[in-house]
Formats: sequence, structure tokens, C-alpha cells
Amino acid sequence: MSRDIKTKGIIIKKINFRETSIILDVLTPQYGVISIMAKGIRKQKSKNTGLLEILNELELDLYKNPSSEWYIYKSSQIINAHLFNIDLSTSILMQAAVEVIRQIIISIDDSQAIYKLLETYLQFIRTVNKNGIAIFWRFLLKLYKVMGIEFNISNCIECSQRKQFFAYFPQKHGFICEDCYHPVNNDQVFKINENAADLISKLKNIGNYIEEITISKPTVKQLNRIFITHLSEHFNKKIHLKSIELL
Repeated sequence: MSRDIKTKGIIIKKINFRETSIILDVLTPQYGVISIMAKGIRKQKSKNTGLLEILNELELDLYKNPSSEWYIYKSSQIINAHLFNIDLSTSILMQAAVEVIRQIIISIDDSQAIYKLLETYLQFIRTVNKNGIAIFWRFLLKLYKVMGIEFNISNCIECSQRKQFFAYFPQKHGFICEDCYHPVNNDQVFKINENAADLISKLKNIGNYIEEITISKPTVKQLNRIFITHLSEHFNKKIHLKSIELL
């Protein structure tokens, strides 16, 4: 039996299909990421065309046939056009979060929390005037916690002491201090600079420091690598974020 469904959702992917239709991947709080077919939506004069854009948050009316994985688009109302009237840097940081979500597996159990996390991030990042990349890292830190793959940013994973970090240890999903760096095989870890170590210690409460911190280009490269490596290790596949390469 077919059924009608109402849900809100954030568009995370959009591709044209045939001559007049669109396929959307949409993150929803109830169903996780779903694929929606919007038939005939690209016909000239379609009143819905402008609604179905990347990162638009919508109230959706859908049709679902239980024998198919597809949802069929009926209509929608805009909640928030997140990419509207923002600068390029903010747009990149918004799309970087979506790029992560497109590459991971989201369970139904986690979908509501991840939806709320993304919704909050998209609203907050547009208010940040500088150092927005640090807010993106905090988003990833919270995402990992929701998914049960959080890494420890408080203590050295070797000696358990609260010391300044010196290197990242991918196989153990955490950081080590300088004292513990020498006993391990240095090929298994990569060092971080003092700026990166300082930012990691502040990351959970980075909003309190966002206007005063300085983030060097080497630090951006190092922390991006750490967060992407952490994802890749857990999902056993190469995660790549093209968007943040534009920063």
C-alpha cells in the first residue's frame, strides 16, 4: 500500500535526471538520508524549481511506495535557504559539512541527532566573522560523538596525562604528548605544531575563543588531515573533502 509522508529535510545532493526531473538526497530527522524523485520539476514555469536547491531546508510532502526505496516529491515549503546571501568562505564551510554527511553511513537511530547538529551548525556558522574553520572542526567533533567514534582531545592516549599534544596517533584514534612520542614507531604518527595543539585543547569551547585565536595555514592543513583520517579509519574507506581545499 502506498502512503503519504510529511517530513522536514535538508537537501545534501541534487542531480538532474532525464530531461525534466531531479533526484535529491535529503537528510531527514525520521528516516536518515533518503532519495527523492522530483518528476517534471525542471519544466519551464514549475513553481517548485527554486525550492529544490542544495542546503535548502524544507517541509516536504512525499509519496512512498513500500515496495520501492524511492520517495516521490509532491510539494514543499521553505524553512531556510541556508546558502542565501552569505559569503564564499561561509558557503564552503556549510558545504564541507554536507560533503561529510554524504560520505558516511547514518543509522536511523542517529538521524535525528545528526539532523539537529547540522541544522544548528548551518545557522551558527553564518554568524561567525572569522576563523569559521574552527567551528567546522567542532561540528566534526560533535558528529563523531553522536556516531560513537569520538576521539579523546583531553588526555594523551599513551600515558593518560593531561599534557600538551605533540602528535596524532591514527591507529589509536587519539593524540600523544611529547614524552610518549619517542617510544612509539614514528612512522605510525604525525606531529602537529603548537598552534594545532593549542586549538585542539580549546576545541570543545571554541566559540569562547573564536575572535581571539589565530589559525595558521599549516594548522588548517594538519587538523583537516586529522579529522578526515579519523573518519577514513572508522569507515574503512578514503574520505575526501574537496570543498575545504578552496579555503
